[in-house]
Amino acid sequence: MGTPAIGTNRHVVRLILHHLSAIKYKDRRQRGPDEPVELLEFRPTLVPSILVNRLWADEGSSVLWRRYPHLPALRDMDPERRQYYASKVQQLFTMGPPSRQPESLDFLDGLQWPRLKSLELEIDFIRHGHKFLSMLSPGLEHIELSGLQSCSSAYFAEVVLPSLLTPCQSIKSLRFGAALFSEDEAVHVSVLYDHLDSLSAIETFGVKGSGFVGNDDLFLRLSQYHGLLELEIDLDPGVLMLAHLDTNNPLRSPLSLPFPSLKRLSIMCYPEVTLALPTHLGSLEDLEVDICRVPDRFVEPTDFHVVDDLLSRLSHCGRLHVLKVGIGPIALDFPSSSSLPFLSGQALSGLARSCERLRDIHIFAAEPSAIDGSDLRSEDFEAFCKSLPALVRLNLKIHPGTATSLEQTALQSLGDHCAELEVLRLKIPIQLPSLSVPSNVPQVLVSTPTTPAMEHDSLRDLATNAHYSFDGFDPDPSHSAPFPALFPRLTHLAISRPENPLVSLEAEDIAPELEEALVRSWAHPLLIHFPRLEILEAWGDWMGQDNECLKYFLPMEEVLASTWEFLSGAEQDLWDGDEEEDVNWNGYESVDDWDAASYLNEYPAGEHAHRTLPPLAPTEQLSTMSLHGESSNAA
Repeated sequence: MGTPAIGTNRHVVRLILHHLSAIKYKDRRQRGPDEPVELLEFRPTLVPSILVNRLWADEGSSVLWRRYPHLPALRDMDPERRQYYASKVQQLFTMGPPSRQPESLDFLDGLQWPRLKSLELEIDFIRHGHKFLSMLSPGLEHIELSGLQSCSSAYFAEVVLPSLLTPCQSIKSLRFGAALFSEDEAVHVSVLYDHLDSLSAIETFGVKGSGFVGNDDLFLRLSQYHGLLELEIDLDPGVLMLAHLDTNNPLRSPLSLPFPSLKRLSIMCYPEVTLALPTHLGSLEDLEVDICRVPDRFVEPTDFHVVDDLLSRLSHCGRLHVLKVGIGPIALDFPSSSSLPFLSGQALSGLARSCERLRDIHIFAAEPSAIDGSDLRSEDFEAFCKSLPALVRLNLKIHPGTATSLEQTALQSLGDHCAELEVLRLKIPIQLPSLSVPSNVPQVLVSTPTTPAMEHDSLRDLATNAHYSFDGFDPDPSHSAPFPALFPRLTHLAISRPENPLVSLEAEDIAPELEEALVRSWAHPLLIHFPRLEILEAWGDWMGQDNECLKYFLPMEEVLASTWEFLSGAEQDLWDGDEEEDVNWNGYESVDDWDAASYLNEYPAGEHAHRTLPPLAPTEQLSTMSLHGESSNAA
């Protein structure tokens, strides 16, 4: 714990525990032989620190309640202790009790929350809102209300909004969650106007998907707000907004200096409106656009080129760091599995030249469709990569059968020019063996008496011969100079499963030596060029017919087994039926740390007095990661 002076310095102790509570690590778990493998994120428990003495207990419990508050832990405390911990909370997300299993929230009565800055409520306000009114104070900076509201539109306008916003005149961020209202109880957005006008410090506002109607008027109103940095909104169906946006329309009502400070926009609108927006958004750094319309007409030639047309207009947005473009329903049967929107190499390389600060690019079409990449030439993709050296995340949902020119060259281009890449998802059957590798083969890939060649009837036996940990990697000692990895930072690689003998109907007839050579030829570049890989994902197959995503977590720990599973289309399987593993499955709802922290007032007064608390698990699961919206982390 360091010297006594350090261990008794409150500021130093607070700093140590602050950093300790921020530590996270990942591990994979499989709860049973028929359960999927999951990648879980953990943090160390603070209980050992709380056990040191009263000073460490005080600071440790403060960190817990400041960063990870758990309201149910207050239920069994006496009122004085409840207030003690409520005074420490700075950010809070809470859900209302299930309607079928009502729980009392009386333990919240009378509590004050003087340090609370961020409050996210997923509650039916008419049923439970009165229990949270004491949390709404002038010091609050962020409010988010989500969950279906069972009240009438009049009650929402006359009671809910004033209760939420009148006490909180200093809020900087206000969001309303998705599906806030039922279809038969729509609320017009005009009920927000007076409240928004009174919130002079507002910087972030979101109503996307919430169910408000009349959002076109709200969009125009917010376009004049100085200081607005982030906006999430879905415009009304139709193209009436063009009258205000289209500079070629002589009847338009021009916007005077629209969105003078906007940095981030997440919007859903018709294609015509989408194409008219960029000329008004020169200061934008983050653009997320969902392009769709009511699909009540036949597809037109211009519909196929909506992605290209948008990318060409983004030359007005040279400050962009993040771009996410999603294509939803636009016309009858478009997009679909047989009718795909185009993405040309010229448009992609032009985007990179115009927006050289881009770090995150995501372009996709809704299932079961994808992007037609038949006009993506390797030369254009090379130019695209060369213009974006700071690229961190790239996600292109291309139909695998339309971008054959990139199968052999895309990874090399990205590796040569985009060294910062951390997430790469290309729905293309990339050929990993096309990457250069050193002539000296890593020991794990060499058949030895302890790692025999594959000659068993069961292909799963490969896993027993392939346990590997990168920390213990020992390459051939004759290899004097390290071979540079193309992707030293990449943690997530998703490509389509390539056509190979392991997925053919005659897979059982493959000669063991050929199977071994195939697996090792893929495992070798994985080891060399992806040293930090945490997720290897098979994003459908090479034909684009199988859209299932299979994820292989921490593949480097068993690189040959993971490679074989990836190539053959088998799910990741860590289960060993011969071993019974005693695993503590404490989840996010665990209250061990909070229970221990609640003993604080029972410590003796002495600074170094100790009290023995119940033994606790060494780790506590925080959450299951979700790195992409289209798929879960269950393999």
